[in-house]
Amino acid sequence: MARTQVPDYSIGATVLVVAIALPFFVFTRAEHAHRFGAAQPTAATATAKKEAVTITPDPTGTASPSPAPQALPSGASAAARPTPVKGRPVIVPAVPTTSPTATPSAAPDLAPVAVLGLTVTSGPAPLTVTADANGSSDTDQTPVTQVIFNFGDGTMVTVNPGETATHTYTSPGIYTVAVAVIDSAHLSSTATSAVTVS
Repeated sequence: MARTQVPDYSIGATVLVVAIALPFFVFTRAEHAHRFGAAQPTAATATAKKEAVTITPDPTGTASPSPAPQALPSGASAAARPTPVKGRPVIVPAVPTTSPTATPSAAPDLAPVAVLGLTVTSGPAPLTVTADANGSSDTDQTPVTQVIFNFGDGTMVTVNPGETATHTYTSPGIYTVAVAVIDSAHLSSTATSAVTVS
């Protein structure tokens, strides 16, 4: 009895499996290499950045803390703020708080002080009396410029400062002699004295 030979399909199946799996394997390897190849520079960059910002500790171990920012005084601009330096205190310049000294005002002008002097104050008629105002004073910037005597019987005499005036009473009576002292600012004062004529 003759045997029927069955065709051997194992080799063809193996070739078929390899043909199907090989592109998938190549693609998977390429994708794997692509992924890992792109990730490595990123990791290196991150490491470099980390090393770039690494802070070296103070070798002495006594690093001074940064000084706290200080408030600017009133009236100072932000541009005037001094730059802090490590280990040194920040000194903010003081702003003067006192106002400029005001110019003193001129002393007020006062009226002169009148003083009346008489040679005699009583006597029989005819009685001659000399009056003066030399004891008067004016101590400010406006001196005495005019002196007016009133002898009380209608007689008035105007003189310059330092001068005297003389008058004779011919009728008995009591007369009030007055003097007005006037300064250059037209301020004045008066003084009086009585004369008795018998």
